[in-house]
Amino acid sequence: MKKKGVYPISICVIFCIIFLPTFSSPSLSTNVYKYHQVAMGTFIEITLLSDDEEPARKASLQAFQEIKWIEQLMSPWIERSDVFRVNRSAGQQWVKVSPETLEVIKRAQKISTLSDGAFDMTIAPLVDLWRKAREKGIPPSSEEVRRLLPLVNFRDLLVHSEGKVLLKRKGMAIDLGGIAKGYAVDRAFEMLMSLSFKNLIVNAGGDLRTGGTNNHKPWSIGIQHPRSNEKIMAKISVSDSAVATSGDYEKFFIHQGKRYHHILNPKTGFPANGCQSVTILAQSSMMADALATAVFVLGPEKGNTLCQKLEDVECFIVDQAGKTLLSPNLKARVAFIP
Repeated sequence: MKKKGVYPISICVIFCIIFLPTFSSPSLSTNVYKYHQVAMGTFIEITLLSDDEEPARKASLQAFQEIKWIEQLMSPWIERSDVFRVNRSAGQQWVKVSPETLEVIKRAQKISTLSDGAFDMTIAPLVDLWRKAREKGIPPSSEEVRRLLPLVNFRDLLVHSEGKVLLKRKGMAIDLGGIAKGYAVDRAFEMLMSLSFKNLIVNAGGDLRTGGTNNHKPWSIGIQHPRSNEKIMAKISVSDSAVATSGDYEKFFIHQGKRYHHILNPKTGFPANGCQSVTILAQSSMMADALATAVFVLGPEKGNTLCQKLEDVECFIVDQAGKTLLSPNLKARVAFIP
């Protein structure tokens, strides 16, 4: 059910990536502290290494507030949010948005261009259609999808130099769900770094960013098996990197033996069918978040090609048959689990 003021959230929170903690050795003085809250429709975990718990606790509260501030700006369900106001004014008038929302929209446009529209924030009308379909357990008809496809085109979202945004046609709407969470992680991470926490993880339901090390060892991140919720298929060693996963196992339903999931191809209006999951490593969570969706939609070959063109981007792709495709620079950092 949709509730004003919050993102939709399921009772059981499914993590795209499972954090594997490595606890500090008794011989080392730095302790590992973890703090949790729910925001942006998911479970947020902040992990900090510190000699003193009180500064860590206070810093985590500031970071959670930053994430919730981004939610207030970019949730489509909050009537005062930038996204709600932009969608309400579609085809009618320009809307002044916050510098934060404008930054996310501009970055989304760049990734849309890079991926030839595989990532498209104007997909919101189709997202809403498929959300209702999941509730019923029955896919929408081809006619329903075709009716909404003309409303999906990132090029029809205009940005004015004065910080205003316009959707060209009535009925259009934006959904920043594929990038805003990554941006919120970045903001919280950068705040914690500014407070002198150098060894940390900010994890928002699997979109995470790591800093430094875990007592002089790389952080160990587990990649969930896309066909077994309780199984980890591989571990990746990371440090000073953002990680995000998109998978067809997060939100889906089965109808007449076919899986229908939430990652839609903006050009067809139906779920993308080339991958089971895509994990992206990048310098920012915002980039990793959006690219995970784009690569999933493009499919293994085209998605991998896109990643190889981008600097400081690595990918871990599980195709529809369950086979894995890894960036060359990532292979030495991955350990598969039988």
